[in-house]
Amino acid sequence: MSDNLKNNNGDSPLDNLFWREELLQIIYWLQGEEIIRTVTAKDILPLLNNIDESALDIQLQKLVDDGYLQQDGLSYSFTTSGKKEGGKLFAQAFDGMQKAGHGDCGPDCEFCYGPEGEKLENCVHNCTDSHTHQHLHS
Repeated sequence: MSDNLKNNNGDSPLDNLFWREELLQIIYWLQGEEIIRTVTAKDILPLLNNIDESALDIQLQKLVDDGYLQQDGLSYSFTTSGKKEGGKLFAQAFDGMQKAGHGDCGPDCEFCYGPEGEKLENCVHNCTDSHTHQHLHS
């Protein structure tokens, strides 16, 4: 992230897209983990490095104007479409990190089994057969 975003009001389409995605993901995570039900700019600000509070307020207002958030005083919460978009963006961002560990894989593991369910000879998890794995111990 470049320093030119620090006090930027997000006037460019790229800035708007960046902040929309960033903020929707953060709010989705905060609410999904039940850390907070409604958020304020002060709740989000510590999670961001390159924006000041006045620029953040502008970006949050844009999310309200675009129908992603609803505002009640200084607090924001998702609209139905905002929660859907935030969830989609969050899932896309963390897709590769949400797979089971190698000890939990089965016939649907793309690294151990081929498209027809056959065990691959070059299984990256060192499977000994279709139901057991060899685990390396340190």
